[in-house]
Amino acid sequence: MKIGIPKEMANSEYRVGMTHLGVRKLVEAGHEAFVCSGAGIYSGINDQQYRDAGAVILESSAEVYVNSDLIVKVKPPINEEFEWIRKEQIIFSYILPERNRDLCHHFIQKEITAFGYEAVEDQRGDKPLLAPMSEIAGRMAIMVASNFLQTTFGGKGLMVGCMSGIAPVEVVILGAGIAAQGAAFVAAGLGCNVTVLNRGINRLKVLEQRLGRRAVYLTLSNENLTKFIGIADILINTIDQMGEKDAHLISREMLRDMKKGSVIVDVACDKQGTIETSKPTTHEVPVYVIDDIIHCAIPNLPGAVPQTATLALAEATLPYILKLANQGYKKSVLNDMGLRKGLCFYEGRLLHMRASENFGLDYNTFESCSLQRKE
Repeated sequence: MKIGIPKEMANSEYRVGMTHLGVRKLVEAGHEAFVCSGAGIYSGINDQQYRDAGAVILESSAEVYVNSDLIVKVKPPINEEFEWIRKEQIIFSYILPERNRDLCHHFIQKEITAFGYEAVEDQRGDKPLLAPMSEIAGRMAIMVASNFLQTTFGGKGLMVGCMSGIAPVEVVILGAGIAAQGAAFVAAGLGCNVTVLNRGINRLKVLEQRLGRRAVYLTLSNENLTKFIGIADILINTIDQMGEKDAHLISREMLRDMKKGSVIVDVACDKQGTIETSKPTTHEVPVYVIDDIIHCAIPNLPGAVPQTATLALAEATLPYILKLANQGYKKSVLNDMGLRKGLCFYEGRLLHMRASENFGLDYNTFESCSLQRKE
């Protein structure tokens, strides 16, 4: 199979879909790899390293798309890339179709088969391709918030860290998944008072087993939310309500209960969902202020640490890439139920319920697609 690794084109995205080590594995298995020149430079991988691994270096991402059967990348393709995608191509990346109407229409029109990293599951039901980036995003959220607490960046002038005789910074985390765990570990390690609020008790128990008494673990009730919003210096949200605007956990009115100069980091980047006042920001313009509360909602926090993030992601995705290349996508989804969970487009048919509901598109099951699949 011909596998392509284009250069990421999303705003401030410096990761790359595969390392030279992964390329070598593909080439050794008898496949061809095409890499856009400069694709790995921010991840610490130059063109020569890819060449030495057996890749063909092409001058543009457009050429990579033209020459490849399977495209491996990090972020969902953006508008410019839609023109380069070939009919019946396979895309393996984060897809998030429920947030992108244009992507859905182009993938349907071009009969694309696409697997979303965010939905692939392992045998335990965990999400191995989402977990490493979620953990990095959670850890970075505390680091980002600590910057914006500084007066230099418009914050209230607090330092995140232990100082004898000084009250610690109060960190409140919504959710108890992988991103929340990452945030809790860093915040606790820096000596903050950490409170984790989550709807279900099971994840709280898991986090408590790992972190111990360095945090407080509570159910996400209205009473607890109201109480701890009022004391938070840093509020980290990791709950994604898929933009359900009628289901805000934190309304604009509730911001009045927060201390002025406090920082909200919305790791989920759930626009006007969990937090009514949340909207996506960028690494170039990372924050905005509403009612004296600093908001940060950068969708690709791990993109700022590409050498770390690329290695973590590439290690997780490589077994699946090899499976797709060696077996083809049709056999792969039959043999691997967890990979099938990540299948959001099958030969142009939409298999994602939320995207179907959001954009009024026909929804298909894998079983119905299998009955209609092309020979």
